[in-house]
Amino acid sequence: MFSFRCIDLLKDTETIIKFRRDSYKISFGGESMFGNNDDYLKKIGERLLRFPDGLVIVEKDGEPVDQIELQIKRYENKDIGYVNLFYLIVEYRGKGYGAKLIGYAEGFFRKYNVNTYQLRVSTTNQRAINFYKKNGFNILRIEEEDTVPRYRMHRLLT
Repeated sequence: MFSFRCIDLLKDTETIIKFRRDSYKISFGGESMFGNNDDYLKKIGERLLRFPDGLVIVEKDGEPVDQIELQIKRYENKDIGYVNLFYLIVEYRGKGYGAKLIGYAEGFFRKYNVNTYQLRVSTTNQRAINFYKKNGFNILRIEEEDTVPRYRMHRLLT
């Protein structure tokens, strides 16, 4: 059984850095764009002040298996939900658990009264792109940032 809990920056520092760094390897082929740990932890600390229930560790039998980072952002003059990270450890990928992450995210976004949410994914991360499309996301556009093209994808809440 999965359980969702807010990130505790002191307790979860090692886990969230490990998970986020691995997400960079998967998405971009390496960690070089990650930056440094202190900057990442500062960013998480700031987001925790605004959206504590949007920064979540998911555990299975008491062990961290996932990390979710969600927030509300202003985009094209309206508030949208934004997924900074859906990360699931390799042993749980491709087994249907990702739908639980989407369910959590959509509950979070509904709480903040947004009707659409977005994320960006590397154009080379075909497994993630397929997952998002299968779960109702559509590609809005390609964005170039840090010389790495990414799809901006979105999903409407029904």
